Parts: sequence; C-alpha cells; structure tokens
Amino acid sequence: MSERQEHVLFDEPKIQQFRDADADGAIGMRAYLNYFQDTVTTLMHRLGWGNDVIHEKYGVAWVFLKYRMQVFAKTTYHEPLRIECWTEPAGHSVSMRHAVEIRMGGQLMARGRLESCLVDLENKRVARLDRIGYRQEVALERENLVAPFTRIGQDAEGLAEAYPYIVRYTDLDNNRHMTNLRYIQLIMDAFTPEEFQGKMLTDMEIHYRNQCVFGDRLLVLRGAEEDGHRILALKEDGAPAICAKVSFADSVIL
Repeated sequence: MSERQEHVLFDEPKIQQFRDADADGAIGMRAYLNYFQDTVTTLMHRLGWGNDVIHEKYGVAWVFLKYRMQVFAKTTYHEPLRIECWTEPAGHSVSMRHAVEIRMGGQLMARGRLESCLVDLENKRVARLDRIGYRQEVALERENLVAPFTRIGQDAEGLAEAYPYIVRYTDLDNNRHMTNLRYIQLIMDAFTPEEFQGKMLTDMEIHYRNQCVFGDRLLVLRGAEEDGHRILALKEDGAPAICAKVSFADSVIL
C-alpha cells in the first residue's frame, strides 16, 4: 500500500461483540452500520477532521445525510471481520461520501455508502468542505458497487402506524441531537420478531430529513411496497425525521 493510501484507506480488523448481535445471535445490518460509522469516525479523526476537534477549531460539525448498506451474510464470532473504508472523490463542494466493504475470511459480508456534510454550529447552515481545509488528495479512486441512493417518498399515504417513540437522553450525541444510528433501531423495531424469523435485512437506505432533540415525540410508520418496505418517522408537526426503505431475504449466517 502506498504512503498516500495509508492515510485515506481504513483497513483494519474488527472483533465482533455479543452486544452487537441481533435476536438470532448473529451479526447483521445493525452491527454493520455501527461498524461503518466507527470506521468513518476513526478515519476522519486521523485526518484531523473528526467531530472531536472541528467543533472548536472550525465551528462546524458533521451531519450524516444518507446511508445505504447491502448485506450478503450475517456472521458469528469465530473469525474477526476485516473492514475497508475510504473517502470517495467529492462530487461537489458541500458533501462528502464514504464507502465501506466488510469481509470475513476474504468473503464479502456487506458493503455500503454514506453521505455527510458540514453544518455551521452558529447559523445552522451547510458549510463548504474547504472550511476545514478539505483536500482532494484524501479521496481514493476505487470501484464501489453499492447500489446508488434512490428517491424515497416522504408522504404517509399507504403506511400504517407501527409505534410511537419519545427521544430520550441516551439517544443524543454531542450535538444534542438524536444520533443517526439510533434510527436504525427505530426502523428495525417497526417489525415483529416473527417477521425476522429466518430472515435478515439485506438492503437498508436511510435519508435524514429533520433532526430530533430530547423530548421529541415520533410516530413510526411502515408499509409494504413492490420492492420492500418503506418506513417513516414523523415528528409531531408531521415533518419526517427520516424516510427509509428496507428489504428482507432468507437469512445466511456464516
């Protein structure tokens, strides 16, 4: 690996933890998305652009806009995962994309992409990447076979109420907003244990629309569509906090 790639490619082992497992005892979509964020957080910290420093240094914070993760198999604990994560070339001046591939023993278990942007903490507006001194050379030209982001409807037509949810303290991050990965649980909890029986989530795409804070009351809605299920989490004023699409297939555990 070249010296340049050592700075832009996260390529390290990850030991699965029992706390990350689903009810079937295996590591799947929820854990893979958590590992993805872990690697992005570590990579940005190494580049000097982590949320741990840019608050005070530049007056901005990273906000995640979209995730998409595709899962091919779940895993147990007999062998560590290998996670590769990299920054994709910036398409424009205000958003950044990262990609991930997760393998076990050389076999591809999952792959994904996320999109994020900087938000000015004072005026609550999107900030340009050059605000933190972003350099194009940190991006890695590498093939990414993740399916592209799609358009997800934000209307509640055809959806049924799954359950209500109130944002609590442990949902919050250091921006005092509900942390993005908490929404993964909201989505998964829209389904019953029986619906997960023998099944696994194979595709999850999430678009973050409006941030939530402590005490916000959300209504989680779900509905079946031709290519999967659509999920909304609506705030009390009817504005969507997130919109998402998920697909299931027969579970594969390696």
